[in-house]
Amino acid sequence: MVIAATFAFNSFAEDKESKKAAAFGTGIFASNSGKIHINVDKYTSDKAVVLITNRSGATFYREVINRDTDKFRKAFNVKELPAGVYTIEVSANGQKTEKEFEVAEIRTERQVSIK
Repeated sequence: MVIAATFAFNSFAEDKESKKAAAFGTGIFASNSGKIHINVDKYTSDKAVVLITNRSGATFYREVINRDTDKFRKAFNVKELPAGVYTIEVSANGQKTEKEFEVAEIRTERQVSIK
C-alpha cells in the first residue's frame, strides 16, 4: 500500500513539472463568420512563431510573437484563401502545436422553373 501511494504521488509530481515546462498554451477554433481564431498564452519569455501553410508548404501567414508579449490573439478571415487543406503551427522553445483546417467551396444550386 505504501508503494501505491508513492507511485501516485510521483505521477502527480511529474504531471505538475510537465505543465510548468510548457512554453505556451493554445486555443484555435473556427467561428460561424468564417474566421479562424488563434489564441496563444506564453508561459516563458521565449519568442513564439505562428505559421499558416498549405499542404505543399507555401506560407500564407507568419508572425513572430515577441518575448515581452504574454498573450496573442488573432482572427483570420479565411474566405479569401483558395480551397484546400491548411496547417496552423505555433512553436516556441522547441515545442510545437499543429492544427489542420480545410477551406472548401460551397456550390450553390440553381433551379429553373417555367410558369
